[in-house]
This record gives sequence, C-alpha cells and structure tokens, in this order.
Amino acid sequence: MTKHKIKIGFRDHRLGRILGEQAIELLKPHLSSAAFALVPVGVPRGRGHAAVWPGQPVEQALLRGEVDLAVQNMKDLSPEPPAGIVLAAVTERFTPFDVLIARDGTIVDDLPEGSAVSAHTPIRRAQLLHYRDDLSILDFSGSLEERMRKLELGEVDGLVVSASAVEHLGYQDRVTEVFTTEVVVPAPGQGALGIQVLKSAKDLLKAARHLDDPIARVEIDAERAFQREITSDPTVPIGALAKLDGASLRLEGVIADREGLKIYRDEEEGKAGDEEQIGVRLARRLLLDGARALLTPAESSH
Repeated sequence: MTKHKIKIGFRDHRLGRILGEQAIELLKPHLSSAAFALVPVGVPRGRGHAAVWPGQPVEQALLRGEVDLAVQNMKDLSPEPPAGIVLAAVTERFTPFDVLIARDGTIVDDLPEGSAVSAHTPIRRAQLLHYRDDLSILDFSGSLEERMRKLELGEVDGLVVSASAVEHLGYQDRVTEVFTTEVVVPAPGQGALGIQVLKSAKDLLKAARHLDDPIARVEIDAERAFQREITSDPTVPIGALAKLDGASLRLEGVIADREGLKIYRDEEEGKAGDEEQIGVRLARRLLLDGARALLTPAESSH
C-alpha cells in the first residue's frame, strides 16, 4: 500500500533543509502511516525584498497547496500570521543568543576601530552600532556558509549570527563571543523552530501539536506579542527575549532606530498564562517612553 506523502516546505538553503529533516524525525511517531518529502522553496535575494518577512515565501507555498506543512525559524515569521495558517507547534528552543565569529579570534570589545562586521538583521545592526559606533556594519545576505567564505577571504573581520544557526551547521568551534543581552538582545523568536499548517488540515494540525514545547511556546508568545504591539514591519529594529523560570516569566525588550543612535529598552515580569499581556504591557511602556517617535505612521501598529 502506498503511503500518503506529506510535503514539508522549507527555505531553500542548507539550514532550512536541516530544520526540515529534524521536523520529519519529530513527526514520524505521530504520522507513522505517512511518507515525507522535503520541498525547498526559493528565497528572494537582495535589498528589494527588505520589507518581506523571510518566511513569507514558504507560507505562500503552503497557502497555494504546494506544500502541506512549513518548517521555519520563528524569527523569520511575521507576528501577524496569514489568514488560514496556524502555528501548530513551537519546538524545544535552541540557544537564543547572538554570537560573534571574528577572523582573528577576538571579542567585540577588542576589534580594531573601523573593523568590518557583517550583521544581517536590523536589530543586530542597530545594537552593534549603539555599542560601538566606530565599527563598519555590513549587510551581507546569503547563507551562513556564504558569509563564512567572505570572512575567510578577508572581506569582513567578523560575523554576528544566531547561536542556533551555528549549532545546527557545526560552527561552534569558530565562535569567539556569545553576546549577553546587555550588548545584543536577539530577534523575537530566535532559536525556536515553528511548524505551520493550514487551519483546514485537521489531521495534520492534530499531529503537529504533539511537537509543541510548552516552555518555548510561552516564551515565544510573549516575544511575538511584544513585537506585534509595536509593528509587523520586518525592517524595524526590535529585539525581545523571554525566559520562563517555573511559573515566572521575564521579558526583555528593545526598540531602536536603524542607525543605533537611540535605543529604548526595559523588561517586564509576570506569570505563565499572561504571556500575551506581558508582551503588550512592555511594548506600550516603551512606546510611551518615546520609542513611538522611531516609527513612521506606516510602520506603527496603531
């Protein structure tokens, strides 16, 4: 008997394929009668797509029926999910922090003045410029492997990337510094894997929900609520990191201007079960403190 095939969509690069393979292994016990096929979805390249969430092409493939399930980094997803798509699961979280890979093995404080550093997200760029405005922050797109080649060729002096990407791709021995949140608060959702399915796919939705990690879900929901209350524009520098300790939840949040000249940061605490309200409260407080002035009318959620 031919098994029903489930098509798993992922962003077309090595990390995306690794995440897709991990999702298949997690899904197999709950869909034992199914076969799985990995379906790469092309990723737009270049600055012309700067206002598009990286996960949007895979979501569109899901809506068109080209794939049955999407596997993506949570930081690549809009805090406003498209109509008809459900975030069925947030899997156990990997290290959420950002790291530095420096060509000469130094930490960020010891990089020479004018050093060229690749930081491929608005929130990394803004916080690094705020911390060290003498650095030259470059925006190299492409896979981590492509950026590592630029490092080896001497085109940059350092890369700032997510610790989870480094872990998945095996570059742990190249890390020269793990950033604390005093220097870089990571993007909301960083380090977590999201499983998306169509709301109408009841059986697949039921199976995927088994992969949901309750701790990661609470933390990610708080971070995304914070982001959603501010804006759904991916070009606005926003950082958020939640930590669940027992029943207590602590959320750090950052809003910055694109050049790192002005940064608003604060934290909020509360209980698990109130994660959405915690995120909203922190966002509203930062906006009232002055962060709203960093947003254009088109960027603001309100």
